[in-house]
Amino acid sequence: MILHERWFLDETKFPVQFGTWSSPESLVPIAVALGITIIATVIYRARGRHSVVPGPIALGMPWENYVRILTWVPLVIGVHMGITLLVSGVGRQFFVPNLVLPVNLLGGLLGMVEIAIGLSFIYGALARPAAAALGAVWILGMLAFGPLRIIEHTEILGVAFFLFATGRGPLAFDMALDKLNKPLAPLIPYAVPVLRTSLGIGLTVTAFTEKLWNLPMGLAFLSAYHLNFFPYIGLSGIDDTKFLLIAGTVELLMGLMLITGTYVRLMIIVTLIPFNLSLPFFGWRELVGHLPTYGILALLLLWGDERPGEEGALVRALRGGGA
Repeated sequence: MILHERWFLDETKFPVQFGTWSSPESLVPIAVALGITIIATVIYRARGRHSVVPGPIALGMPWENYVRILTWVPLVIGVHMGITLLVSGVGRQFFVPNLVLPVNLLGGLLGMVEIAIGLSFIYGALARPAAAALGAVWILGMLAFGPLRIIEHTEILGVAFFLFATGRGPLAFDMALDKLNKPLAPLIPYAVPVLRTSLGIGLTVTAFTEKLWNLPMGLAFLSAYHLNFFPYIGLSGIDDTKFLLIAGTVELLMGLMLITGTYVRLMIIVTLIPFNLSLPFFGWRELVGHLPTYGILALLLLWGDERPGEEGALVRALRGGGA
């Protein structure tokens, strides 16, 4: 259950219960997630960072074709982020459904900025200044909505850095200027790691704020949306509380594994299952809100585990395509 309960509930009724950090319901999931992450990381590095899930090269894709595909990554990330920003601006929300913009001049200006940045990413026009603006707006959101609810969406800051470093890629108006479309070579080696880490931070924080340290919110969500499938497969002993703790543990584990860069492609495949499974139940709000995450997951599934040569592929791709 990797979704944002805040999007479907009145979150003002469910403040994060930081005082529960030392309870068994908190310490056991943390210990399990940390333990698995540490063991997996040691094994992963001892094996020379070899992925257990084959990537494009291992499946026989020529190196030149792999590099050529990477040239399209900024376009995919930019369009995914752009659609979310466009819908958010029109819907008078700050990035996500639970952050509602006020009906005043400030709310209107923030919505307009979101729309402008979204269109910039979609058309590829002045995308690098727009990426810088997105980062600034994300930071401004901390003042307007508090740090916690914004840090839950650190992946947006990661997208801003990624597009600032890479530009918006092919099929962009910036290509006509022959300036703003060119990647910033010193930042390219950090583009994917920052994006991966930012998504991991977002998942880690949400595991605490909407599940492990906020059981009342999770239980209220499960009472309205009956997602606990364990009783239907014969495991009736796993009630909603246990289901929520399991979901929080899995989400925390995925976040930590992404932060450490351990078995990335495997984690993406596992993550895609709950992300996609929730779509038929929660519709367009769930899809549009998570579009940037889908773009990041697609990139990481292609990129996989960071091995020697992969960084060179991205640099080559963004500097000059598959040549």
